[in-house]
Amino acid sequence: MRKLTCILAVGAMSFCLASAWCPASAGIGGLTDRIKKKAQEEAEKIIQGSPEDTTEAEQQTGEKPSAERGTAGAGDAGSEDMALYTKYDFVPGDKVIFYDDLSGEEIGEFPSRWNLEKGVFEIVRQGGDNYIMCSDEGYILPKIPPAPLPAKYTVEMEIYSNGPDYLGHWYYINWLDAEGLEIGNLHFKDGMNTGLNVLGKNLASKSLRARVSEGVHTMRIMATKSTVKCYLDNVRIANVPKVEGFEPAGFRVHMDPWTDEPANPMLLKSFRFAEGGKTLREQLDETGRIITHGILFDSGSDRIRGESYKTLADIGRLLADDPELRLSIEGHTDNDGAEDYNLDLSRRRAEAVRSYLMETYEVSGDRLESKGWGETKPIDTNATPEGKANNRRVELVKL
Repeated sequence: MRKLTCILAVGAMSFCLASAWCPASAGIGGLTDRIKKKAQEEAEKIIQGSPEDTTEAEQQTGEKPSAERGTAGAGDAGSEDMALYTKYDFVPGDKVIFYDDLSGEEIGEFPSRWNLEKGVFEIVRQGGDNYIMCSDEGYILPKIPPAPLPAKYTVEMEIYSNGPDYLGHWYYINWLDAEGLEIGNLHFKDGMNTGLNVLGKNLASKSLRARVSEGVHTMRIMATKSTVKCYLDNVRIANVPKVEGFEPAGFRVHMDPWTDEPANPMLLKSFRFAEGGKTLREQLDETGRIITHGILFDSGSDRIRGESYKTLADIGRLLADDPELRLSIEGHTDNDGAEDYNLDLSRRRAEAVRSYLMETYEVSGDRLESKGWGETKPIDTNATPEGKANNRRVELVKL
C-alpha cells in the first residue's frame, strides 16, 4: 500500500517541494473538513445491500443500475450526446471469453472466478452493485487457461472513482507471457495519469485534463498481434501501430490502493475479455446477418450509450455505401428477469437503434425494420456469465 511507502519517504527526505504535487504531503496532516464530512457519508456505503436498495426495475430484470449512469425506464429512448465520442473507435470483441460482473458473489468473500497471487481482496456492495475491493496491494488473475491470445481481442475493466477530492488509486491491466511473467501493462494512476508499457518500453503516457469524476470509469484495450489501442472512458490514451515480439498468453489485474480508509475504497466492478471478429461487411456477406455487442444501453433502458458511436457509425456507413441494403434490427437478451419484460425491452432497444440510424444517417424508414426477441433466441448457454454476455446482443439481418 502506497501510504506507508510515502510516509517512510517523507521521513527520509523531510519535505517535498511546494511546487510539485507529492502523495506524502497530500496524505499527512489529515483531510480537509469537506473531505472528512464526505468520508463519513461514503463509509456507510460499503455495506451489504438491503431490500430497500432494490428498485422495482431491478426486481424485474435482475439488472443493477450503474453508479454513474443510474437506471432509466420506458420512454427514455434516445441516446447520449455522441459528440464526445467522435474520436472514439473502440468496438468490443464479439465472442466473450471471460466475463465477470460479480453478480451472485457473497459479500465479504474472495471473488470466486479469480485466482489470488497476493494482496487482500473481498467482495463488497455499494449502490446496489457488487465490487471487488482491494485493501492491500496485490494481484488477481481471471480463471482463464493460459493460451496465446486471439489474433484480435478486447479487454474492458470497470473501476470506481470516489471523485477528484480523494487521493487516487493505481490500477493496472497486466499482460502475462506463457510462464506467467508480466510483459506489459496499461495503467491508470491518481485519477488522471495513464500509460502503456510493452516489453519494458514506455510506449504512451497521457494525463487527463483533470481527475475523473465520482462514479464508474472504464479502462479498455483493443489489440491485434501487432497493434495496441487503449482508452479511458471515451479518451484514446494510446495508439501503437506496430508491436514486435509481443506474445501475451493471459492477463492479471494489479491494484495498489492509496489507503484503506473506508471513505476511499479501491473498487473493481467488472472485467470483460472477448475475441474480436469479422467486419460488419464480412459477416453480412457470409451469413446474411451481423451480430454485434457494440451497441450498449443504460441498464434496463432503451437509451443508447455514447460508447456505441463507432459501431453505429459503421452500420450507417454500410447502409450509405449500399443503397439497396435493407436490414431488420433485432434485439436479444439473456434469460435474467421476467420473460415478458425482456421481450418488451428488446423491442424498445431495437426500435431505438432504428430511430437513431434514420435520424443520424438519414436512412429511409422503409429500409429498416425492428424486432425484439427477448430471451427466446440464445446463441450461447445462459448457464455461465460468458454465455449470458454473448446472448445480450443486437443483430442486423439482411432483408
